[in-house]
Parts: sequence; structure tokens; C-alpha cells
Amino acid sequence: MGYFVALVNQLMSIIEQTWLDLHLDAITQQVSKRDKAHPYQPGTGPKLETCGTCQKCSAVDYYYKCHVLMKFWTNGPGTDIRKKDLACRSWEPATEKLEVVITRNRAPRIDY
Repeated sequence: MGYFVALVNQLMSIIEQTWLDLHLDAITQQVSKRDKAHPYQPGTGPKLETCGTCQKCSAVDYYYKCHVLMKFWTNGPGTDIRKKDLACRSWEPATEKLEVVITRNRAPRIDY
């Protein structure tokens, strides 16, 4: 609660008092911690899609993380995502990754 009061005091010093009087809901909204696992709020992406169907879902050991936030990954659960989480705005359809391998004396082959 102390953090919320400090935030309100900071807002009151930055924002004009007349605007605050007209928009009381701006003060009463809860301050939430930023989600460190998802680049955008889950559920803001395409309907009926999940993190598990996204191309950016990466398996790291036994956990899943979003590749968009790779530079913020930690070894803890704070940056883990679940495959059943709703898709966010950065969702892209997962595609199969094909690699064409060419050798000298053999015909090209495709590795899956």
C-alpha cells in the first residue's frame, strides 16, 4: 500500500490537479507488476491461439520461454511461459523448420 501512496503523490506532482479531479479512476487503478515472461499481455493475440502454437515458443531444458524476451531470460520461473497461455500480439504461426543438406557425391536430402 505504501508504494501505491508514493505513486499517487508522484502523479499529483506531475499531472495537473484539474485533470485528476476529472479522472478519479486513474488514481484508484491497481498498480500491477510487469509480466517478465510475455512480451505483451496474454490474450491480446489471435483468438483460439496459444503460446504452444507460436513460432517464438522455445524449449529450454524442461521449461518454455518466449524467444522475443531472450535477453531477459533467467534460470528461474519468472520468465517461464506455459504452452496453454493465450497468445499475445507477437504471436506468429509455428512452421516446420526444414534444412537442406547438400553433400558432394550424393543427392540433396531434407532433414526434419
